[in-house]
Amino acid sequence: MKRRIWLSLLLCLLLIPGATIFTACGDDEGYQLSELRTDFNEIVTKYDNVNLTSDNRIEFDYSIYTYQNEQYFTDLVNSSRPYSHLNNFYNRLLDNSLQFVYNYIDRCSTNELDVEREKRNKMQFYLQSFDSALNDVSLNTSLVADILRFNINGNMFNSVCMNRLKNLFDSYDNLYLAVYNITDCLSDIYFNYALSDYNFDFSSIKIDQFDANRVTNILDSKIQYNIVYLTRDYTERNVKGGSLSTTLTTDTNGFPEVGYNFQEYQQKVSQADRSFSDTIGDEINASALKQDFFEASIKLYNLQTILNNNYDIYIQTCEDVVYLRVAENINASDYETLCLEIIDNYSYVVDEYNACLVDLLAIMENV
Repeated sequence: MKRRIWLSLLLCLLLIPGATIFTACGDDEGYQLSELRTDFNEIVTKYDNVNLTSDNRIEFDYSIYTYQNEQYFTDLVNSSRPYSHLNNFYNRLLDNSLQFVYNYIDRCSTNELDVEREKRNKMQFYLQSFDSALNDVSLNTSLVADILRFNINGNMFNSVCMNRLKNLFDSYDNLYLAVYNITDCLSDIYFNYALSDYNFDFSSIKIDQFDANRVTNILDSKIQYNIVYLTRDYTERNVKGGSLSTTLTTDTNGFPEVGYNFQEYQQKVSQADRSFSDTIGDEINASALKQDFFEASIKLYNLQTILNNNYDIYIQTCEDVVYLRVAENINASDYETLCLEIIDNYSYVVDEYNACLVDLLAIMENV
């Protein structure tokens, strides 16, 4: 009898740890969004050559590389192509791709939003991917600095230096992708959990029921995400996996500029990246331009709906092909050609969306 009691007690003791572990797994609530801002900042600040500015923006610091008190890397970046492309091109694209994160990460860094565990865990995964991609750019930056230091009294534009710089340029591809993934996840959380009816169909109501504040209150978030739209479109069709990095680091009677299409892209960004007063919605409601604003708001809804409905296939297409390689391949398959058409069509809608935002802003400025 005592033996049976002892065996029963032993069995219970053996089962308790297993039950505890099972319970712990079952109680796993997944990634906590309250850690989002802290985790993002920790990733950025862990690298010696990356800073987080006072307004929480990412900045690569080339001044840490010195020789005899001279900041040789910074001097090249500030004055000489192709090194100047780091700040004037690659880091500028990175900054624009992070616009939505910069402006809305704090609003999503809370456990008050009822976001499914799967989405929260996806954000954690994307942060890890961002960390890995940032590490690669940081490492390649140091490798460029090392070869420059070795050649500091010689030719810092020789083929070895240019090959290192090309590798650094190429490493930005994965960093852009990591940022786009974070932005996608963050925008999903913000638009679908922090807000309600962010893409309201204004064609379903009459003008006398229209309140411009419903548009202006969330217009900045759409502007910031629009900058990411434009940047992703630009990098997808002009940078990713192409020969640009080789072109920029090849001396053909001087190192080249990036190209006119980058200026066009910058103009699109600057046209829509404008601020406005908190009272502008009420001013529109009381103005003669309310009808124009109402019609432009309907157009924005329609364009937003098109972008939303086609986004998944656009992303899948971008994963399946490298746009620049297919565009240069006269033997591209029918599927690859179709992928280019999908990307081009999405690009057209992005441009139309940007133009609609510019029209809305113009109306606001004329109230």
